[in-house]
Amino acid sequence: MFQALKVLFQISVEPEKRISYQEAIAALLLEVMMADDEINDREVEQVKRFLREETDLEDEIDTLYEEAKAGVSNANDLYQFTKVINESASVEQKVELVKGLWRVAFADGVVDAYEDHRIRRISELLFMPHSEFIQAKLSVQAEIEAE
Repeated sequence: MFQALKVLFQISVEPEKRISYQEAIAALLLEVMMADDEINDREVEQVKRFLREETDLEDEIDTLYEEAKAGVSNANDLYQFTKVINESASVEQKVELVKGLWRVAFADGVVDAYEDHRIRRISELLFMPHSEFIQAKLSVQAEIEAE
């Protein structure tokens, strides 16, 4: 009987897969892209452009994109992604990431309240001051208006 109870309460714990820096960046970009429940081709293009520019995975961008898309739909929270970035990224890299998030949000021409909220939450989890969050938004907005 003791053996039966032991088996009943035995918890199988799978080792957690380590998220790479590139996967974390891709996941956060996709979180913003999917925040408004509408995926626009320009947003997808902007995500892939940022991944090409910020990672060394030139040939594997489509694979990274698809894996991140699946990972985001299974994710419980943003912390698992921001934790990886906080462990690896400099302040400058975090600022560039937040700018990249804003570029994705602005890609379809409309920044949805959900996208804004998601970027705000990500920047908080990256321990960025609110002023940096605002400066990143204004900088990207100026880029877009100059085009």
